[in-house]
Amino acid sequence: MTVTIARPARRVGLQVALLIMVFVSLAPIAVILSISLKTNTELATNPLGLPQQWLFSNFAEAWNEAGIGRYILNSILVAVPTLIIVVVVASLAGYAFAMMRFRGREALFTVFLIGLMLPAVSIVIALSFVQQNLGLYDTLPGLILAEAAMCIPLAVFIMRAAFRDLPHELREAVFIDGGSELTAFLRVMFPLARPAVSATVVLTFLTVWNDYLIPLVLINTESLRTVPLGLAFLKTSFTSDIVLIAASTALAALPSILIYVLLQRQFIQGIAQGSIK
Repeated sequence: MTVTIARPARRVGLQVALLIMVFVSLAPIAVILSISLKTNTELATNPLGLPQQWLFSNFAEAWNEAGIGRYILNSILVAVPTLIIVVVVASLAGYAFAMMRFRGREALFTVFLIGLMLPAVSIVIALSFVQQNLGLYDTLPGLILAEAAMCIPLAVFIMRAAFRDLPHELREAVFIDGGSELTAFLRVMFPLARPAVSATVVLTFLTVWNDYLIPLVLINTESLRTVPLGLAFLKTSFTSDIVLIAASTALAALPSILIYVLLQRQFIQGIAQGSIK
């Protein structure tokens, strides 16, 4: 009888805890959206309530006057090439570490693991000197290479785990049919690892989109600023216009929210893939 009562109580407690977590996660987003639809006068008198008149024109003002559109475009120009580089390199490397046997494989994989343990703040200054010598400092290509280098270790770790979870017999069957290693990778193994690829895409995009430190050190030109860097400077330029800053923040967060919503199922499957072994 005690066990029967304890189980529903435990379930209710878990549901209450989940509801609290949902509220804590969504409340700041709701407040930002509410502020972005008000006037500054209404914000002063009714900071947490719903707007009396929904002013969607605030988003147009943030896009044009605050220049958040340019920052979003710069972030897209950085995030998309970085995604391509990371997915290609991590897929090939993860496949090699999981499926192929070669000398120094474990030592080389350890190097990637060391990359996971190094915080960006410990290498970003040295990275800026390297890019100055290569002529890549204060350029979007230089920022793309830096972001890709920081994201590749985790992506390789995820892809290796995903490929290790796949049956090796599928790869051997391709060889029996006369296929090559590239055929086995492109036509058999890579399609089966798509959930892990989706997880890599989501994690890489969110990391690059929200990164503040690396653009802060490697970018000086105002027209090349990414979203986090642009928002930080908007706070100094529009200190008294809280509504404009909130509208800019809402627009800046929209792409990352859309990416996660569209790929959330594949993201969860990709994170779980390879976790058993």
